[in-house]
Amino acid sequence: MKIAILGATGRTGLVLVRQALDQGHDVLALVRNPQAMTKQIQHERLKAYQVDLNDEATIVRPLKEADAVMSCIGAPPSSSFFKSTTLYQDSAVVIVSAMRQTGLKKLVIMSGSGTKGEQGEMFLARVLRPLLKNLKSMASMEDYLEQQCADINYTVVRPPGLNEKPSTNKEIKSREGQYVPNAALYMPRADVARFMLSCLETDNYDRKMVAISV
Repeated sequence: MKIAILGATGRTGLVLVRQALDQGHDVLALVRNPQAMTKQIQHERLKAYQVDLNDEATIVRPLKEADAVMSCIGAPPSSSFFKSTTLYQDSAVVIVSAMRQTGLKKLVIMSGSGTKGEQGEMFLARVLRPLLKNLKSMASMEDYLEQQCADINYTVVRPPGLNEKPSTNKEIKSREGQYVPNAALYMPRADVARFMLSCLETDNYDRKMVAISV
């Protein structure tokens, strides 16, 4: 499969690219700086394309070669607290528009747990969510996909906090909703990437918001 990956030079994106290549996929890395990609990973099945999220045409061109799209686009840590961002919903709108132009249907996109409240989440609703401004943008992205993208087979993946530990190689727990009950506060990026790639092999998660944990 040829997979177009946005956010490929981020901490989760790099892990996703490596795992996709290890599994035998061809990877089209859609990045702002192709040299930053090839400095990190060099592989005969990896192509890096320079794209601009403000210029949809730059995304359409490489998507013509792809079978599926994955996104690990994220705001830098300095933007998580206090500073509002529209990165998540803005990028989703551009990605989906480019997919529609090229006829692509499969999209796996990383979000986060806690974008919206569930019953009993008083701390999350009153304390954490107002501080973590990126959650608001993630929530807007999810609303856009749910309300305006019935033609796209999207899967929104909601991990908890992320760390750099190796993959646990355990079965990944998943649940539609905001979180997996009794889950750890953190999980390895390698396990998130592993779950995201597994979503390409099934339609069980199509048009769903899925919380995960290990």
